Amino acid sequence: MLSKAVAAAATIAAAAFFGTAASAEPLDALIEQCAQCHGDDRRPAVSPETPTLAGQPELYALYQLVYFRQGQRKQAAMNDLVRDLGDDTLLALAKWVAELPEAPPHQGEPDPARYKRGADLARQHRCPICHNADFAGREHIPRLAGQQEAYLSKALQDYKAGNRIGIQAAMVEVLTEIDDAGLDDLAHYLAHFRP
Repeated sequence: MLSKAVAAAATIAAAAFFGTAASAEPLDALIEQCAQCHGDDRRPAVSPETPTLAGQPELYALYQLVYFRQGQRKQAAMNDLVRDLGDDTLLALAKWVAELPEAPPHQGEPDPARYKRGADLARQHRCPICHNADFAGREHIPRLAGQQEAYLSKALQDYKAGNRIGIQAAMVEVLTEIDDAGLDDLAHYLAHFRP
């Protein structure tokens, strides 16, 4: 059975596909608000725990916006920002996110030992099966390559603890086998990933 957020996102996507949605609310002011935290140069401006939006798949971005709007993902600024937005506006924001150029890998060289441990963990736990071999994501699955390391580390911890939702239980199942140091190494690898 689909969660309410997934059902809502599917309904929004279907409305867009069949052309039943009304015109989207003006986006300029919203995009400016997005840039205040997420940055306008493809890197977040506020905190290392703020995700990079660049290169995220449109459907993934839409699901996250719906989760925030419905309060299924808790982050006060995001919950407040999208609480009263209509479906058309969420669709337009998700499309804007998907059209941003991909974020480059983090500046600086990765720690070779941590990078290797992260690569080994990604391979052992089958991360490329869902997130693709280049970790670019697809459909409802996020792009991980080039994401903020601190954000990735926190997201992995939240999935493992069951504090973050997804449309499947796969993340919890995979991450329960990895200790905290391993999750940090995995985040380091993905943030610095180069094919």
